[in-house]
Amino acid sequence: MRTRPKSIFSRIGIFIFLVITALGVSFVLITYNATSDYYQASLQLLNKDEAPRIAALTPLFSKQGIDHHKADSVFDNTMIVSPNTEVYFLDTLGHVKYYYAPDSLIKERQVPTDKIKIYLKDNLHLIRNIDPRDPETLKIFSAAQVKVDHQKIGYIYIILASKEYRNVAEFVFKSQVGGWATKVFFMIIFATIIFSLLYTSRLQRSYNRVIQVLDQFKNGDLNVRFDTKENDDFFPIADAFNKMVAMLDENFRRLKLLEEERRVFLANISHDLRTPLAIARGYTETMLIETPTTHGEQERHLEMVLSKIMQVEKLVLQLFELSKMESVNFIPHKEPFIFSEILQETIKGAEFQAKQKSIEISCENCEDNTLVDADISMMERVAQNLLENAVKYTHPGGFIKIRLQRESGLLTLELENSGDPLPPAILNWVNDAADEDAIKRPKGAGLGLALVKRVLKLHGFKFKASLSAESANRFLISLNSYTYPVKKIG
Repeated sequence: MRTRPKSIFSRIGIFIFLVITALGVSFVLITYNATSDYYQASLQLLNKDEAPRIAALTPLFSKQGIDHHKADSVFDNTMIVSPNTEVYFLDTLGHVKYYYAPDSLIKERQVPTDKIKIYLKDNLHLIRNIDPRDPETLKIFSAAQVKVDHQKIGYIYIILASKEYRNVAEFVFKSQVGGWATKVFFMIIFATIIFSLLYTSRLQRSYNRVIQVLDQFKNGDLNVRFDTKENDDFFPIADAFNKMVAMLDENFRRLKLLEEERRVFLANISHDLRTPLAIARGYTETMLIETPTTHGEQERHLEMVLSKIMQVEKLVLQLFELSKMESVNFIPHKEPFIFSEILQETIKGAEFQAKQKSIEISCENCEDNTLVDADISMMERVAQNLLENAVKYTHPGGFIKIRLQRESGLLTLELENSGDPLPPAILNWVNDAADEDAIKRPKGAGLGLALVKRVLKLHGFKFKASLSAESANRFLISLNSYTYPVKKIG
């Protein structure tokens, strides 16, 4: 683990060194070529009148060609004044017809005329052509047409950078420009090595800190964090790691809290199940030990046992429904229906138990025919649980008021019942839209209320609980009304 950072950053340093070295060599070559081209272009432009000057000497030329005796003097004087020049007379096809040099020095007797023609049209740009004495290297030149009686008989062709000039230029470059370029090159290489060592050393220290923190995290230290600044090279990685560890720490904390809440939940469920089972068991044992004296007493015992068994069955069914709705893939089966019809049927089913406790149930606007888009069976369960709880917790002689009303695209169900007011903990839990988990329900809140809250949460319906001015319990549900789709005509 410790050798890997050295290997990585050594390769980075070598890569940077090679890149800078290649750039330095390219810089020297480009500088040399650019300097050479600049000088030769300047020299060619400054000597553009040399060839026209010689071509204008009419005594040298006739229709038969060039006067060699007179040409020797002119060509010799020209080469004395400009030692770096070589003067040639070419015919119209580019053949070398006369020159002032030993014959053995001429290695190429055919000069392409296409570049001469380009030069005659535009002599402001750098143009190179063949040197008869050194044909392997293109040279700058000056050229002019030779005319006799307005008839072209050939070209004066002057090489401006002779072989001797080129040798001297290369020597000067190597001794002067080349020397400075070499010094600058090695200075760049030295600076690159220093920069690479410093930068890779800095990266390696940051990398080692990353490895150290990751090792601590691997060993189970969830409190470990990166202490980095925004200008640090590893800031994005460090910031992402800090956020990830913080999220994991929060998830572990929530898991511990959830585990504790599940233990409380199981304890509450055990109590909810044990109470009716204990009562049913007590009555059953009484009937087994002491036979009831009358048929009526025996019937009451059996009714109590059946009631408690049905209560346990109801608790188990609610637990099953809650677990099913808490599944990630659970989706309510929504369809439009008239909610008031379900509400009326639920009220009729609860009237018998209400009459036994002399509870008055009233429903205002229960004939409303507004359609809602929801799961019918689930909304039926909501109405049943709310009304059954209201009947259960309303004192004898109390009241239950139900009201339906439409307002701004919503159908509002309001249920109010007399009895002991709900504790603040239950009111806060009901009104907390973010907390629909049945496990976190406060003490005293039954599974039926948790089921109601979960169903409404899945449908996106608002659910509120409060106390009225008379300290009656009030539940308010806002249902989204269904709108028929409008069909376009034509």
